[in-house]
Amino acid sequence: MKTPLDICVNRFRPGGGMESYTFDLVRGFSDIADITVFAAYIDSSVPEYAQTATQLIRQKHIPKKLRPFWFSKQLEKARKGRNIPLIACNQSDHADIFICGGTHLGYLAAMGQSANLIDRLAIHRNRSNYASARLIMAHSHLMKRELIELYGISPDKIRVVHPPADTARFRPAADETEIRHTRQRYGFQDHETVFLFPSTGHKRKGLDLLAAFFEQTDLPVKLAVAGSPLPRPMKNVIGLGFCNNMPELYRAADFTIMASLYEPFGLVGVESVLCGTRVVLADNMACSEVLNSHAGFFFSRQNPATLAQAVAQAVTLKQSGRHKITDPMSALDYRPDLAHHIRQTQAMLAECR
Repeated sequence: MKTPLDICVNRFRPGGGMESYTFDLVRGFSDIADITVFAAYIDSSVPEYAQTATQLIRQKHIPKKLRPFWFSKQLEKARKGRNIPLIACNQSDHADIFICGGTHLGYLAAMGQSANLIDRLAIHRNRSNYASARLIMAHSHLMKRELIELYGISPDKIRVVHPPADTARFRPAADETEIRHTRQRYGFQDHETVFLFPSTGHKRKGLDLLAAFFEQTDLPVKLAVAGSPLPRPMKNVIGLGFCNNMPELYRAADFTIMASLYEPFGLVGVESVLCGTRVVLADNMACSEVLNSHAGFFFSRQNPATLAQAVAQAVTLKQSGRHKITDPMSALDYRPDLAHHIRQTQAMLAECR
């Protein structure tokens, strides 16, 4: 017999990290729970829609910037009388498990920004969410530190559970022919080392730092930007635009590179490794918590010389022909499969009873 479970999220549709994570939860729990999703936008065309009951939180007449601040009150009204566990994948109060994939104070500090009125409302909302939740699932140890140091949350209330990855989609290439054909399609040259940079937010993801290096280096390298358009033409940098098939792009690249100012986890690193492609990452990115030395090279944003060193090491490894990872799980220090993540989430739900 299935047990009832409520999940809330701003938008139940394909989108960013938390939308994708909500779909993971639905897929993982669908065989063992009767799921009701509460959301302000519901896409009935996605496969996960058929695995849930849904309830729309109507926000049409609320100003767009204020909708996130009204959602929790609307949710509380919609769930009145429901004695059913709640997993909050957005900023909602009274969750049994509140999913923390980022904090507003942490974001502002990392980006060097001061708080405006909307920011102060978001910080107030954070405090209310964390205080009213029974347990908080922090998607990284970085998030746990921010919850404790910036918000004063008791460590006893926090469980660090790293997010899952799609281990079926993100896998190594079947053979060298697959990689060669994909590289030809994207225009990647054999003599150059291609560094894939997936980004839909270039400032936070660190394009400025990477461009400063790639535009001046004489190494045979190419920075391939997948996502948002380039702000200007750049030497040794190409724009691929938005790409629907990221697994094949990971497999075709020689390395994946990121230099994020703020990255509460960063599934890009894990997904790249699962595809057999090593990474070159800023060491402040939280996914580095689960990547070991076999996963690639790490550098400090505070010391650009370490970026140059990491790229040079990567180029040398590519030229030796030993740059691909033959056993991705050996480069990871956690289990990324969804089934394991669901078991960890079930254990947290049991604690809340």
